[in-house]
Amino acid sequence: MDDTQREAVRQLAEPILAGASAELVELNLHRHGGGTLVRLLVDKVGGVTIQDCARLNQLLSQALDEADVIGERYTLEVSSPGLDRPLVSRRDFERAIGEDLDLQLSQPLGSSHQVTGQLLAVQPEAVVISTIAGNVTVPMGSIQRAKKTVKW
Repeated sequence: MDDTQREAVRQLAEPILAGASAELVELNLHRHGGGTLVRLLVDKVGGVTIQDCARLNQLLSQALDEADVIGERYTLEVSSPGLDRPLVSRRDFERAIGEDLDLQLSQPLGSSHQVTGQLLAVQPEAVVISTIAGNVTVPMGSIQRAKKTVKW
């Protein structure tokens, strides 16, 4: 799919998502079964529920039909990025404030390459994590991998 079409979908989707306090994390358009598959991964503070996805799917489908930006038969999928999705961008970290995280570091902080605890704050160049040993400031540049801790 071309970039113009992808940008048109993005322009249409972002205000609808903002109205639901959600954000577009990823947008993919692919040829699929004689039409186009439009897949949006969305997130919001506190996470996205199945009901959120269903409501957003309905709103976005209606807007896509009215604007006719796809120009052919399409399938729309709206879903959450998932619990085990890595946190990559500053905005990913901001949405995760208050959540428990597991950070793998490229450089040791103290004697460990791992920090686990609750994300307290996102600073311009670092994150602040509340650990068992106390609050720790971790430079963004030393975070090799970050994920929310999944509790069962």
